[in-house]
Amino acid sequence: MKRLITTLIVILMIGGGLYYADLQSEDGLIEDIKYIVLPDPMANNTYDEGECTHHVFELVKNDLNMIERRWGDAEHWAERAAADGYTVNRTPQEGSILQTSRGEIGHVAYVTAVDEDAIEISEMNYYEPFEVTERTIEAENIEDYHYIHPKENPRPKEAVE
Repeated sequence: MKRLITTLIVILMIGGGLYYADLQSEDGLIEDIKYIVLPDPMANNTYDEGECTHHVFELVKNDLNMIERRWGDAEHWAERAAADGYTVNRTPQEGSILQTSRGEIGHVAYVTAVDEDAIEISEMNYYEPFEVTERTIEAENIEDYHYIHPKENPRPKEAVE
């Protein structure tokens, strides 16, 4: 009986301590633990350096958003993004990803600005390997591309500048 009472007191103390700790955190103790234990899904860029996919991944990461690390070559991104629950459409927004299957392995670029006449994109490897360039896509060509809309990163560890 003494052991049972001691066990109950210990359980109540632990439970009370956890409850109190949970109240001390803005997001709650469980969310704090998740942030520490679970990795940032954007922590490791698995795309090949110098490729358009690597460049776009880094720009999305800098915005504290996320995309998947396993979409492969750019030609597959729209299809695989849609399968992973991302919004994919013909409507660009700042921070979205322009995607085309044209070319040997497709191409992706990051939308940096949108206005009624054109969109501005940042891309890598369009003209030369490892070369980052900016380009304007005129209004009449905007619907020639798919636009992948990244999700908010639930666990960003740090912003890269």
